Amino acid sequence: MAVRFPKILTVGAAIAVTTGLVWLSQSDDSAVLPYVALLSLGSQAVFIGIWRSTVLSARMVFGVALILHFVAIFGSAAFEDNYFRFIWDGWWFIISGTPYGVAPAEFFGQSLPNSGLAMTLDGINNPHLPTLYGPTLQFIFSAAYLSAGTDPLGLRIFFAVFNLILVALLLRWTSPEKAALYAWCPLVLAETIIHIHPDGVMAMLLLGGILVAKRYPMAAGLFFGLAAGAKIVALALWPLLLRMGWRAVASAITVLILIYGVFIIQGQGAGFDSTGVFASDWYYNPLGFFVLDALLPSPIARASAALIGISIIMILHARTRSLEVAPIASIFGAILLFAPAVNSWYLLWILPFAVRSRMIWPFAATVALPLSYLTGLNLENPDLREFEVHGLAWTAQVVILLAALCWDYLRHRNAKNASKVASAAIEPIERPEIAVIIPALNEEASIGDVVREIRAQSWPAPPRVIVADNGSTDDTVNQARAAGAQIVHEPSRGYGAACLAGIAAIPPATNIVLFMDGDGADVPEEGPGLIEPLIGGRAELVIGSRALGQKQTGAMALPQQFGNWLATRLVWLIWGKRMTDLGPYRAIRADALDRLNMSDRDFGWTIEMQVKAVQQNMRIAERPANYRRRVGISKISGTVRGVLLAGHKILYVIGREAFFR
Repeated sequence: MAVRFPKILTVGAAIAVTTGLVWLSQSDDSAVLPYVALLSLGSQAVFIGIWRSTVLSARMVFGVALILHFVAIFGSAAFEDNYFRFIWDGWWFIISGTPYGVAPAEFFGQSLPNSGLAMTLDGINNPHLPTLYGPTLQFIFSAAYLSAGTDPLGLRIFFAVFNLILVALLLRWTSPEKAALYAWCPLVLAETIIHIHPDGVMAMLLLGGILVAKRYPMAAGLFFGLAAGAKIVALALWPLLLRMGWRAVASAITVLILIYGVFIIQGQGAGFDSTGVFASDWYYNPLGFFVLDALLPSPIARASAALIGISIIMILHARTRSLEVAPIASIFGAILLFAPAVNSWYLLWILPFAVRSRMIWPFAATVALPLSYLTGLNLENPDLREFEVHGLAWTAQVVILLAALCWDYLRHRNAKNASKVASAAIEPIERPEIAVIIPALNEEASIGDVVREIRAQSWPAPPRVIVADNGSTDDTVNQARAAGAQIVHEPSRGYGAACLAGIAAIPPATNIVLFMDGDGADVPEEGPGLIEPLIGGRAELVIGSRALGQKQTGAMALPQQFGNWLATRLVWLIWGKRMTDLGPYRAIRADALDRLNMSDRDFGWTIEMQVKAVQQNMRIAERPANYRRRVGISKISGTVRGVLLAGHKILYVIGREAFFR
């Protein structure tokens, strides 16, 4: 039985650690080593205490968070200087109407309105660059300057308020115990209030958008637009807008254009030039990027890191099954993994969204990333460059994070394996009732033979053969009827439309549905083998794979083979399910077919079935299927137009199922 800590012990630890950080931050000798040790170990102690605490109430979580935020306000940013830029931006915004386009260094040697601004100017890092902070933050900076002038207390209070709003949102989004993992975290309090970093504003806006998305998609878009205006990295979550609908997308784009446009029309830019310098030149405490930078020239390493990071982010979005379970922490984690500069306050993007997961690595990062404060400047070590992290500190970060990631991977793999073992077995089919559906369009030369070959096979029970005529202008219908098939008509052209018409005609007692083409390319003798795994309860969907079987020369054109390869690789990359073909020869249990709710009416039918089956965790099997040269000209591979339309539709269906459903 797990040991449970008294709530009062956890609360006391959080208050003690926060108070200690405030005291150390105000020490004259800038005690960076004890400060970092307390920040790292204290964050972990509070995490363990909350993890092992008894049940917490929402009122208690918010009340303690309020106390902790109040205590943190009295801290001093002894090891950080970014807030000087925030104060300067707020002042210059008020004076000139835009904070962009003018570097603080241009004011060196000039007379300033007061000594506070002079001290602020002296403290700005990279003063030769104009500001890069987004317009959403600039409005906050200016409000803080109006309320407190050059005193950083104004910024602390503003950021504390926004962070408490985020805590309140977390209490609506998840349980109090999980919300406390963020609300009471010493690293969160240090980075938000003591060190004065605004990254929690972005997280607050994103979570607000997610919470209102179902009822108010336009408001969700507003929040997402403002979040991108706070930190451009919020764009990594914008694919979630596709799941909220076009109104959310339009709202987010409109808001972002408006808040940037207000400054762009003034002719001083909007910080993109400095952002470009940061992206191309800045190098600080890299993690995964360190490997790329060691192997490749810097520009190529940065481009490669961006490409890898974007690819991982898009795969994570595509694997998201609903807005509620979006892997936001992992998406931002991918950015940190390949970013050329990694600061501990970037965890403010991740931790609010990690509390609902079972992952350990984000909370292990609260131990690891504070070690990045051990730089040459803070350690006063002449052997290190100013912003160079001590080698032992960097190594410790990597070891801690790698250990946590391995732990998470092993636990995820074990849980996945246990889920497979525990999943309910599929009941075997004792009395098969089989329907064979053949969509057909102008197949008079082959359809009769196909139907007769089907009926001649040794089936567990005589199948009902249904030919779904898709508006044939030749003798297809008469040939199929003469061979013993039932005819249904679907005049609206489309492979999927014909299949849907065939499904509508199957008797209610049908429990197995076999699809095949009527052009003679599929081999009817293989039909009983395709349905056998369904009858035995070993699969719910069986694909007849031409890639695993033998193909007659000329049976599949090169564009078809490439399209199959590309589509199945995308399915594997996005959903993690390996398949080799999108072939039309397939068998499915009728109850599974009902659950798929098929809708595609043309070339996307086969890929829609396979993707939806993967999304629903159906048991899918493949069997080798030989493939012959078809009789007549293919409607797809026989024309350039058919190839292009089919390829476009298949990719569209994959994208639709990945990002819009």
